[in-house]
Amino acid sequence: MPVTLITGPHQSGKSRRLWERLRAEPVGTAVLVRPTAGLPHDLIRQVHAWSGPGLLPPVWSFGDLVERCAAVESVPRALSGGLSTHVLRAWAPHRLRGPWAALARFRATGRELAELVRRLDDHAITEADIVLAQRSLRERGESALADNLGEALAARAHIVDLARKQGAMLPGARLRLLTEAGAAPSIATIAIDDFQTFTPAELGFLRSLGERRQVYIVAIDDARLGRDAALADRLRAALPGASEERLTAIAVASPHAAGVRALLGGVLEEGRPVVADGVDRYRYRDPLHAGRAIAAWLRRSGTAPAQAMLVVRVADGEALALADALAAAEVPVSGRFQVPFLGTSAGGAFAALAAFCREQTWTSFLAVAERLAGDAPPPVRLVDLTGPWARLGVDEAMGRIDTLAQSKKGECDGWGWNEPGKGNPWLTAGVAWLKTWRERLRADGTWWDRLVKLTKQLDLSDGGSGVLRTLAELAELHPLSPEDLDELLGAARVTVERDGGTGALEITDAVRGRTWPRPVVFIHDLEHGRWPALPSNGALLPGDERRHLASVLARDIYDEAGRAAGELGAFLAVIGRATQRVVFGIPCGEREPCAWLGTICDQLGWDLEKLREDAGAEAVPGAPLGPHDAQGAHECALWSVAPGTPSFTFRVPPTTDLTHLGLKVSALGTLFRDAFAVVCDRLCLSEPLVDQEVMDEGSDLHVLLAKLAPLPPATWAQELARLLPEWIAKAPDALKRVERARRARNVVEVIASEAIPASDATQRKAEVKRTVPLDVPGHDPLVLTGYIDRVDHLADGRVRLIDYKRGALSNQMQALKDGSDGQLLGYLLAARAAGWPADGAYYLSLRDGARAGWGTIPTPAGRQASKVGVALTELDRLAVELGNAIALLAAGAAAADPEGRSARDYAAIARVDERRLDVGGEAHG
Repeated sequence: MPVTLITGPHQSGKSRRLWERLRAEPVGTAVLVRPTAGLPHDLIRQVHAWSGPGLLPPVWSFGDLVERCAAVESVPRALSGGLSTHVLRAWAPHRLRGPWAALARFRATGRELAELVRRLDDHAITEADIVLAQRSLRERGESALADNLGEALAARAHIVDLARKQGAMLPGARLRLLTEAGAAPSIATIAIDDFQTFTPAELGFLRSLGERRQVYIVAIDDARLGRDAALADRLRAALPGASEERLTAIAVASPHAAGVRALLGGVLEEGRPVVADGVDRYRYRDPLHAGRAIAAWLRRSGTAPAQAMLVVRVADGEALALADALAAAEVPVSGRFQVPFLGTSAGGAFAALAAFCREQTWTSFLAVAERLAGDAPPPVRLVDLTGPWARLGVDEAMGRIDTLAQSKKGECDGWGWNEPGKGNPWLTAGVAWLKTWRERLRADGTWWDRLVKLTKQLDLSDGGSGVLRTLAELAELHPLSPEDLDELLGAARVTVERDGGTGALEITDAVRGRTWPRPVVFIHDLEHGRWPALPSNGALLPGDERRHLASVLARDIYDEAGRAAGELGAFLAVIGRATQRVVFGIPCGEREPCAWLGTICDQLGWDLEKLREDAGAEAVPGAPLGPHDAQGAHECALWSVAPGTPSFTFRVPPTTDLTHLGLKVSALGTLFRDAFAVVCDRLCLSEPLVDQEVMDEGSDLHVLLAKLAPLPPATWAQELARLLPEWIAKAPDALKRVERARRARNVVEVIASEAIPASDATQRKAEVKRTVPLDVPGHDPLVLTGYIDRVDHLADGRVRLIDYKRGALSNQMQALKDGSDGQLLGYLLAARAAGWPADGAYYLSLRDGARAGWGTIPTPAGRQASKVGVALTELDRLAVELGNAIALLAAGAAAADPEGRSARDYAAIARVDERRLDVGGEAHG
C-alpha cells in the first residue's frame, strides 16, 4: 500500500485533511500516531468541530507503534540510553587510552559516549565507514579525532556485546531488524501527525510500513525551516514513491484575522516588515513580574482568561511559578507541569533518606527524621541538636543522648540543652522521639540495601518508584555508586497540575502541547538559551570536531539542522494557534532576549532595547492583596501615567494552627514591621534573619556572660578577664580571633559599667526560660518560649529584664519609638505571667554600652539618674496590636516592608510560588 504525504505551511488545513481521511476508514481499521499517546481534550474538540461527533480512532505514540511491531516479530527489547550510560561509565576509566583518557573518570563522559554510540547506530554508520572517516581525518591532520573514533568503535562493540547478553539491542539496530523483517501492526491505516523530525532508522521503518499498510504522514513545508532540514523535504527524499497532497497557503476557512495571517506568513524573514496589527507585547523580569503583567493585559483589553492561551517553551518549574503568579493575581489557570522531583516534599524526603542511607551521621539522621515525621513533629527544635555532634555517627550520638538523659544537669561532653534535670517533660519527650525514629530508620547492608528496605518500610516508594526501578536495572549491569542516585534524583521529574476550571487561561508546552486555537496567544520564554534551545555541546566532541566528523561521514549524526528546524516549526505552530492577537513577552533585566525576538522586533518596528529599559513600569513582583486588587485600583497604580504606589501585602498559606507560623520571641518585632520577612525565613526562601555563624558566636558569648549573673557584680570585670581568653581561643581562625579580641575589650568595659546598676538586685538569674502567652483574636492563646538573658530581682519585689545585643541599638531604638518592638514586649508579658511586677526592661549593647527599653532604665555606672523608656502602661495596648498582627498572618496576609528585609530586589518573594510545591502544591506521580 502507498504512502501519502500531506504537506503545506502552518494553518493550511493539513491535520483537518488527515482527519477527514481517518474518519472515512471503517471503525477499528485505523490508528493515529503522535509524539505522545492519547488524544488531548482540545484535539478531540477540534476534530468533532471539523467532522462531527462519533468514535475516534485510537492514538499511539511512536514508541507504541514500534513495540506493537516488535511483539509481532518477537525481536529483542531496546537498550535504553540510561543503561548504556551506566555501563560506559564503568568501562571508560579502564579502556579509554587516547585523547579521551583524561576525561574518562568524569560522569558526563559516559553519558556523551553513550549518546555518540546511539547516534552512530541511528545513522547505520558501520565499522567500514568509521575506518574510512579515520583515514580522511588523518589526511587532513585531525589525528586526535581519528583516534577518538577508534575509541567510539570500541565502546560500541562493548555495548553491543553486553546488549546481546541481556537480550537487548541498540534502538537503531532494532528498527532496522524490524524493517528487514517487514514487521507491521495488525491495522490497515496508520496516520502520523505532529512530528518535527525523524532519524534515518525511523525513516527506513516508515518506508517499510508503507510497503505493507496505508500510511499518511503530515509534514510542515516552509522555506523558513531550511531546505533539506524541514521534515517535508526529508520525507520526499526518503520516500521517493510517495504521493503528495500539497496545500499552499493558510486555509481560506481558517478563523485567523488578517494581522495574525500576515505575522504567520512573514515572521522571521530578515528584512521583511510585518504590520503590527494583531500583535502586542508585555515585559517581565521574572515569573512573578510576568504573571502580574499578563493579568494586567487581560484586564486592560477585556479578554477573559478562557479566551487566551499562554505558551512556554517547556512546562517546567519556572512555568509553574508563572502559573501560580497568575493565580495569585486572580487569573484562573490550567496546565500540567514537569517539575524536579527534588523540589517536592516527597522528593526532599526521598533525598534526605538517601543521604542517611549513604552516610549515617547524626546530622543526616535528624534531617530525615524531621522530614518523615509528618503529623508527629519533634517536641524539640532539631536544628538546636546538631552543634558539635554534626559529624558523629548516629549510634554514637544516641549513646550520648542516653548519657544526657541520665545526667542530673542535662549536659553531656560540654554540650547541653540547659535543662535542670532528666525529669523535665521537654527532655523526656525529645529523647523518646529520637529513640523511636532511630529504630524506625534502622537497616543493615550496603547503602543500596538500606535504601530499598527503608523506602518500602516507610512507604516512600511511590514518589521515587521510577528512580528505584531505574537503579535496580542499573545494578543488574554494574555495581551502583551514590553518584548514580544523585544523578537520577536530579533528573527525575513529576507532574504537578493546576486546574482552574472551564474559565481558565490554558498554559501549554510549545513542543508537546496540542491545543484548540484561541483568540489570544501569549508567547513566553523567548530568552537566549531557552527558546530556541541551544545545541547541546560536549567535551568529547566539541562543535568544531562535530563539523569535521559530519564532513568526513557526509552526514551530521547530531542533526543540528533538523533540531533547529523542529524548534522553528514549533514556534510557527504556536503563532498559528492565535486567531485574533499574538502577545510576545519581552524579557528584561538579566534575562536576555533570543535572536528570534530581535528579528521580530525589527520587523514590527519596535525598539527592543528601549522596551527592555522600561520594565520597571510594567509590573511589580509578587501578588499584592487588597480589596480593590481585582477591579483595577492596583493596576491603576501600575499602569496610569501618574505614578502610583502599589500594595505590598502578600498572600501566604493560611493556617488555623498558630504553631505552624513558626514564630519566635526574638522575631516578634519583625512581625510588627515586616511580616513577609518572617514568612520567607520560615520557608527558607531568603537569607535567614540572622547569620548562623554570628549567631553561634553570640550564643557562646551569652553562655559566658550567664556565668557572671550569680556572682557579685564587683567581681564581674575580673571574672571576664579570666573567661574571655578561652572564648577568643575557640574562634575558628586567626582572623576571627583578632576580631573577638577587639570585641572582648568592649565587652569588659560595658559589663564593668553594668556592675553598679546590677548591685541593687537581691538576686540575679541568667538565661531564664519563661513562657510568653499571647492572646490572638479568633484563636486559642499562642504560647511561645523565650530565654531572658538576665533577670534582676529587686528588693521591693519587682524585676528588671536585660537582653544583651552584640551590635548597636539603632533598630531597637526606632522600634521602641514607633511601637513595634516585640522582643521586650514578649519578655514583659512573660514576667507578668510569672507573677513578677516589672520595674523595667532594656536592651544592653555590648558594643558601646547603649541602653534602650521600657520603664526604668539605669544609666551606665549609675552616674546619672535613671532614664524612662516606653511607658509600662502601653503594655496592654501593644499586646493587643501584636495579637492582631499574628491573626492577620494566620489568615494568610503578610505585609512586606519595601525598605526592609523584604526588599532585596524581591528575589525572595519571586521564589515564593516556586516553593509552593511544599506549601500547597499537589504532586501527581
